[in-house]
Amino acid sequence: MELISTLAQGRYEYSCDGRAMPVQDSWQLGLNEQGQRILVSQRLVGEQGFGMEVRARFQSGLVTECDVHWRDEVDEVHAHYALQPKGAEPTLGDPIIARWTGPNGPQEAELDGRNRLLFPLMRIFMGPLLLMLDQRREGLEVVSPDIVDPSQRGKLLAPRISFRSARPMAGDAATQGAPELGEDISAFIYHGDEAERDTHCYLDGRGLLIGYDWPSSTGRLWQVRLRDLEWSPRLRALV
Repeated sequence: MELISTLAQGRYEYSCDGRAMPVQDSWQLGLNEQGQRILVSQRLVGEQGFGMEVRARFQSGLVTECDVHWRDEVDEVHAHYALQPKGAEPTLGDPIIARWTGPNGPQEAELDGRNRLLFPLMRIFMGPLLLMLDQRREGLEVVSPDIVDPSQRGKLLAPRISFRSARPMAGDAATQGAPELGEDISAFIYHGDEAERDTHCYLDGRGLLIGYDWPSSTGRLWQVRLRDLEWSPRLRALV
């Protein structure tokens, strides 16, 4: 999934209680040789640059496949996820094939895709996820590579299923919550995994996540903001 052209790129800046955090989270959107839309995202932490890279292909508003690469002080782990479309076009509900490297060698699993969305975890993929959840207020299960506890090498990047939901923020709260993000934004209260309950998410008209605020279990306020955005005028939306 190599890019031959770039349509957009940017990075996310992380802070905790107003203090900048040493997280490098960058992304790039472009086309491959077949003219397919490819999104590459990389999140690295610390001086040694340990972290994760995702290369994903979009079609019909869905992530149809993704390559995931994890690197830490122990080893490097790879995974590949892909929808198995039942028809000519991919749809929500297609089965999902997951292949990953475990301590006992290559592993594979096929998951029922009913009411499940393939979600590669990185911040840039939050926009498409929130737009999908806005259409399905009852929520969805998402299938993601497991990075909850990297010390459990047998589970690292294996498929993990979790429930996600979102609802629009009511009234003026949408703009009052993060006025620095500007006007014409959509604000959501998002329920993700256990670490990020009652998160406030902000999208612009292109489906881009531009702000993400969540309180930690210890009472600290984590914030993510989109920076250094470059956007092709011929691109209308992220997906």
